[in-house]
Amino acid sequence: MKSNRLATVAVDRGRSGTRISVAVPAGTTLADSFKLHDSLSDLLGKLGPRGCAPCLSGVDINIHEQWEELFTINLDTMQVVGG
Repeated sequence: MKSNRLATVAVDRGRSGTRISVAVPAGTTLADSFKLHDSLSDLLGKLGPRGCAPCLSGVDINIHEQWEELFTINLDTMQVVGG
């Protein structure tokens, strides 16, 4: 059985402008990452994170491999709660 290969897309509309982060599974080739272009263009066009009206100019897009999760820290208690 083939495993699911999923990319995660996150949008940050901060003070310094809109940033989009795309995390792909470890081992994803650059060629496969480029295949995301059409899907991202369609989705981002609907979401509207625009640098200027007619395009996505001015929007930072970062495509990176997903990192292995080592542990989780509870920020209220500063205790390690997972990992």
